[in-house]
Amino acid sequence: MKKTLLYFGVASLALFNFSCDSDKEEVAVPKMELTMERTFVYHDTHETKKANYTTADFNTGINLENDQLTMYLAAEPDEVAFEVKKADLLNGYVGVYSLKTLPNPETGKANTTYIYDNNDGSGSAYFSQGNFMGGELKITEYNKQHNLISGTYELTMEDVPDPMLKAPTSNPRRCDVTVTGTFKNAVLITNP
Repeated sequence: MKKTLLYFGVASLALFNFSCDSDKEEVAVPKMELTMERTFVYHDTHETKKANYTTADFNTGINLENDQLTMYLAAEPDEVAFEVKKADLLNGYVGVYSLKTLPNPETGKANTTYIYDNNDGSGSAYFSQGNFMGGELKITEYNKQHNLISGTYELTMEDVPDPMLKAPTSNPRRCDVTVTGTFKNAVLITNP
């Protein structure tokens, strides 16, 4: 009788233990949050034009493929993209990546593009290989479990032709451009 009770008790305990394990809840993936602030300050009038964007405004993609990390953040009409070669990525991605810029683009780590799209077929594009750019891409956290990255970015350009210009002109307005933003829990898509 004691053996029967012992076997019954062990079997019940095993069944109870099994049922508890099957009730484990999956860990929720943290919600992605994105921000961008863009400012144009015009030299002739000191006029300032600003735009602020939040997560719902973005079309974004962050990929690790073809031996580089590509981060594309677009909140129409403003778009910014960063590309960092895989060889330049720090262990665990966390770190500061200076922007490539003239006169020596090879000294920076992040190839950068800024686009202002007028949505009428016109717009402006600025590339780090052909412009003086300041700033950085900073990755502050990598969540390996969910393959998420978080961080900040800043891009500055001084005395550039007005990005909002719709047609070429011989004497365009000049302005300083600043684009800053954050990305939190952004999904990093990895392809071999």
